[in-house]
Amino acid sequence: MIKPELPEYIRTMVRGDYAANDAVEAKLDAEGWDGLPRYLAAVFFLAVDRRFGETGSHAEIIAFVGELRAGLADGGPEINAEAAEQLISSIIDPSLDYSMSQEMIGRIQAATVQKILTEENLSDSELDSLLAEAANLSSRPDR
Repeated sequence: MIKPELPEYIRTMVRGDYAANDAVEAKLDAEGWDGLPRYLAAVFFLAVDRRFGETGSHAEIIAFVGELRAGLADGGPEINAEAAEQLISSIIDPSLDYSMSQEMIGRIQAATVQKILTEENLSDSELDSLLAEAANLSSRPDR
């Protein structure tokens, strides 16, 4: 089971509710971020699948990453374009390998999730459903 604050953290990030996001972040800072990497990976998988499906082209991914990085240019986290392209491509084609730091993976995943889910302008129930699906995926035992 994941901490209930993790879906709330993603929800407030996607909705642009910075005050609520700061409050959730402070609580997680105090209590621990246990489970975030796995949960964020699940949300990232679902977001990329929604945006690109199984047929997203390399050109579409390059264009998306360009837009993503441009949106982060004024104070957002720095992400490596090639790393972002590789990580997104690995969701579409799981046979692809990538090599990057865990920190870079987290930055790419968080920025990608925020961009895709914000642009989709999901209803509250749609966002809740996606976050619940990610919680279910991230709670599965390793195989």
